[in-house]
Amino acid sequence: MSSNNTEQNTNVSDIVLYLKCPRKVYYTKRSHKTRSNDDVSYVEHLLFKEFGLKYPQLLEHFSSKADDTKGKMQSIFDETCAELSIIYASELESVSGLTISEAIGNVNACLEDVAFNITEMLTDAHNMPLLKALCGMQVEPVLYGHKMKVSGIPAGVVELEGSPSPVIIKTGKCPEYGIWADDRLHLAAFSMLVQEVHNKPNDGGIVIYSRSGCIRPAKIRANDRRQVLGVCSNIKKIKDGFLPERKQIPLCGDCEFLESCDVKSSLVSKFF
Repeated sequence: MSSNNTEQNTNVSDIVLYLKCPRKVYYTKRSHKTRSNDDVSYVEHLLFKEFGLKYPQLLEHFSSKADDTKGKMQSIFDETCAELSIIYASELESVSGLTISEAIGNVNACLEDVAFNITEMLTDAHNMPLLKALCGMQVEPVLYGHKMKVSGIPAGVVELEGSPSPVIIKTGKCPEYGIWADDRLHLAAFSMLVQEVHNKPNDGGIVIYSRSGCIRPAKIRANDRRQVLGVCSNIKKIKDGFLPERKQIPLCGDCEFLESCDVKSSLVSKFF
């Protein structure tokens, strides 16, 4: 579904950005980006995202008990690498071949862990409904909620326990148990959106941690939905011109908006 007035709506990607840093929403809206994408970690992120979208293929092959699962995984990853520059032509336009090669090598080194963790999941019969649902995943449907005025594209939607449920892909480190708090709110936003679009109650979803091959189902609570609505309200204020306070966090040094953020902070400090 699509909206004719998307400028007034919040995208789930805005929510993810806000959870990283509220100021990123402000600067993204105003195109203050000052750094290029020629960064190994950025290319790794794209590779893990695309590889995560191919998990249904991996699960089908692994669950069939076919031989040469390691070879199949390598084949799917090689396919992902070949498609990357086509899918992300503009994003990778200024990225050097050396950066891309280094990223491919780093991701390739993770494949053994991915294979191990997927195989481990398949040995537990309790995981079968979850894995079967993922094999039938509808990939990247466009969703728009008229009541919430929120739109977004999850990695997928699956039929889980009789209800349409969202799937998101995370390319970072996987927690030892469950899912990260920010990932829970990301999933909650899509859960609310899927519930409105399909007009069916939904209280959960799935997070694929594609770097490690871990697949985690999660329940969504009332407090998660409440927090999402609060974040949406704050995002609207930021898009209307409110500049949030700067929060110094470890990731600030690598932020593409660092230069603009430093200047704004200096200007504001002159009045105090």
